[in-house]
Amino acid sequence: MSTPPTPLPDAHPSLWSVADDWVFLNPGSFGLRLQTVQARRGELLSQSESQPVEFLERTALPLHQQSLDTLAAFLGTDPARLGFVSNATEAIGAVLSSIGVGKGDTILIGDQVYGAVAAACEWLTRNGGQVKRVPVSLPVRSTSDITAAWKKAIADGATLAIVDHVTSGTAIVQPVSDIVSVCRDASLPVLIDGAHAPGMLELNIDAINADWYAGNLHKWVGAPSGAGFLWTADRHQSIVRPLALSHDVFESYQMAFAWQGTRDITPWLVVPDALMAIEQRWGWLALRQWQHDMACWAGERCAEAFGTEVADGTGGQCTGAMVSIALPADASSKFADRFALRDAIASRHRVEVAVDDQVGRWWMRLSFGAWNRPSDVDAAIDAMRDCLDRPVE
Repeated sequence: MSTPPTPLPDAHPSLWSVADDWVFLNPGSFGLRLQTVQARRGELLSQSESQPVEFLERTALPLHQQSLDTLAAFLGTDPARLGFVSNATEAIGAVLSSIGVGKGDTILIGDQVYGAVAAACEWLTRNGGQVKRVPVSLPVRSTSDITAAWKKAIADGATLAIVDHVTSGTAIVQPVSDIVSVCRDASLPVLIDGAHAPGMLELNIDAINADWYAGNLHKWVGAPSGAGFLWTADRHQSIVRPLALSHDVFESYQMAFAWQGTRDITPWLVVPDALMAIEQRWGWLALRQWQHDMACWAGERCAEAFGTEVADGTGGQCTGAMVSIALPADASSKFADRFALRDAIASRHRVEVAVDDQVGRWWMRLSFGAWNRPSDVDAAIDAMRDCLDRPVE
């Protein structure tokens, strides 16, 4: 087995308010904020509460533009193509609502799609449309296998493709540029669900050449919950609008997304603080490399411990900052559902992991922030073994 990565310097859990009695291996769900980012948001909330009109209609406007400009540079795009939303799920909902999906339409989604996105697609096509899933075998052995699966599915015809950049439950970094190219060849519009990609991966969204790209900033960027974005290609900007339609709905794409009623916009405004904090402390390239190394090592360590395998069978080519490991085949027979197993691990051992159900078996997903140590992985293994050995305490 390979040697575990050396912990990042100056990465004490207290920088993020991580509780001393928890092993937190699940920033892939909601992320954590550095305390400096929390403090900056607190300042803005105080300003908003002291004089909301002054804050929202005057102070926040230049801060909003600064956030868009900073984010655009980080993502490799023009700020005019970005609109802030609460999260990627909302962004995807805005696209589906704007383009009109319904009777006679076929939406292609991956079989490892995020549950909320699948539910939205099923809801919008319930009166005559259909949702088709693109099957991808696990473990993934080659990125070309993923692209080939999409190419085969597209050949049967579709209205829209929704492609995960990084699958949520199985942590597979997918070859989105190749999949988009296949969609382009078939004149099929494509929406990238990039919920996990910003911060985890170095992005140049313009170069991906999709029609839409939805992303979260609360997971790997470390902005507060409520910070997400929707990138829209120029050719679609005249029709795409946020779910909350307000005064500027008839103005530009960017202006329509800028004002969405009375929502708390402070998560958007501190995005530059989150990006700068990581860059100044470790640098984004160094952090991503460390997270990748930790995920690869942890996958190897856990697979050996459980006698199973990781979802990424390419040797790390499809791994970013998190990894999913197959659990023993009988794991699903010992608990009512995967959430019961996850909660047992949390309640008994104060270890937070994710558990997913894919291709007929359960998978443990570990995701890594700079606060994590190799010993956290051993704690997760011990906790999982205990709960599987003793389903009822």
